[in-house]
Amino acid sequence: MVNCAIKSSNMARCLGSIRGIDIDAAIRPARHALAGILILSMIAITIAHGLGWLRLDFNPLWIAGAGAWLAALLLVVDTTRVLKIQVALILLLGGGLIWYARQRAAPVDLDIVISSSTGLMTMIASVGFLRLVVIPEGRENEPLPVGHGAFLRTLLGLNIASSVINISAPILISDRIHRQRPLGRFTAQSFVRVFCGVSSWSPFFGAMAVVLTYVADASLGWIVVAGFPFMLVGLIGVYVEARLRYAGELDDFVGYPTHFAALRVPALLIASVIAAAHLLQETPILVDIALCALLVTFAVLWWRYGIGGALARLRDHVHGGLPRIVSELCLFLAAGVLAAGISALIGHGLVANPFVAFDAFTAAQVLAIIVACAVFGIHPIVMISSFAPMILTLEPDPNLLAATFLFGWHLGTCSNPLSGTNLVFQGRYGIPGWKIAFWNWPYALAMLFVGALWLQAVARILP
Repeated sequence: MVNCAIKSSNMARCLGSIRGIDIDAAIRPARHALAGILILSMIAITIAHGLGWLRLDFNPLWIAGAGAWLAALLLVVDTTRVLKIQVALILLLGGGLIWYARQRAAPVDLDIVISSSTGLMTMIASVGFLRLVVIPEGRENEPLPVGHGAFLRTLLGLNIASSVINISAPILISDRIHRQRPLGRFTAQSFVRVFCGVSSWSPFFGAMAVVLTYVADASLGWIVVAGFPFMLVGLIGVYVEARLRYAGELDDFVGYPTHFAALRVPALLIASVIAAAHLLQETPILVDIALCALLVTFAVLWWRYGIGGALARLRDHVHGGLPRIVSELCLFLAAGVLAAGISALIGHGLVANPFVAFDAFTAAQVLAIIVACAVFGIHPIVMISSFAPMILTLEPDPNLLAATFLFGWHLGTCSNPLSGTNLVFQGRYGIPGWKIAFWNWPYALAMLFVGALWLQAVARILP
C-alpha cells in the first residue's frame, strides 16, 4: 500500500510537471505573438504620426508608448536575471526621482515616461526586419574563406552589415563561423570592437536613435562626418593589433564570405533613406529609416518569394522575431522613466547642475565618465539619459554633444561586462561577458585618448 501510494505520488508529480511544461509551451507562443502585434502597432502608429497622417486631440504616441510598455510586460519574463536587475534599478531610481519631484511640486513630463522612446524603438524594431533578406539567396551553405584576407574582408563586411542591421550582423556572421570553428578570444574581441565602433556614425544604429531622441537638434550629417573617422581609427587598430599580436591565428582564421551580392540590400536601404530624407523633409529621420527598412524588406521578400511567401515570412517575424528586441525595449523604457525624473529635478532647480558650460574639454570629460561607468556595468544609455537633461540646460553645441554620446556608446558597450553585445556573445557562444569586456579594456582606453583628442579637433574644424 505504501509503495503504491509513493508511486501514485510520484506519478502525480510527473503529470503535474508535464502539464506545467505543456501549459508553458502553449502560452509562450501566444504571449510572443501578442507582444509582436503590440510592437507592430507601435511601429505603425509612430510612422503614421511622423508622416503627419494622424490628427488627434491627444498625442498618438501615447498609444504607441502604451503598446511598448504592454509588450515589455509580456516579454520581461524571457530576459536574463542581469537585465532584470538592471531595469529594476533604473526604474527604482527614476521612480524615486519622480516621486521626489512631485513632493516638491515640480511637474513631471509624462510624455517622456510613456512615449519618449517610441521613435528609437520603432527604428530598432523596423531595422530588425532586414535580417529576413540580408543573406543573398542561394549562398547559405557556401564554403568559408580562411587566412589574412578572410579576416580583413570579414571585418569590412561586419562593419558594413552592422551599420544597417545592427546586432543581427555579428550574430549572422558569428553563427556561420561558429558552426565550423568555435569562437575564441581573438575572433570574439575583434568582432565586438568592430561592431561597437559602428555606433560612432551609423544612422541606422540604435545608438543614433538614442542620441537623436535626447539631442533632437543635432545634425545627422555632422555626426556622420565626425563619427566615421573615429570608427575608422578603431577598425584599423583592430587589424594592426591582429597582425602584430595574433599573426599565427590569422593564418588559420575562418572568415565570412563577403560578396557584392551581400551589399545589395544595405546599399538599397541607404539609397532609399537618402531619397526619403529629401522627399519627406518634415519627417523625423528615425521615421524615414524605419519606413524604408520595412519597404525594402517587403520589396525584396516579394521579389524572392511572391506576395504570399512575403506575407508569411513577415507574419512569422512579427510573432517570433519582434519579441527578440525585449532587452532594448526594457532598457529604453526604463531609461525614459529615469530621464523624466532627472528632467523634472534639473528643470526646476531642485538639483544643482554639475556642469557650468559644455565645450570640447567638457566633452572629453563626459566621454571619460561614460567609459569609466561602463567598466562597472552601467550601460551608456543610462549615462546619456542622465547627462542629457543637465547639459541641454546650458545650450550646448548639439552636434558636439551628440558625437560625445556616440563615442561613449562605442567604447562603453565594448568594455561593459553587462552590455547587450557582450551578453549576446556570452549566451550564444559560451564566452563570459566579463571576459570580453576585460579583453576590450586596453582598446577602450586607447580609443578614449583618441576620442578626447578628436573631439577637440572636430569642435574647431567642423562648423
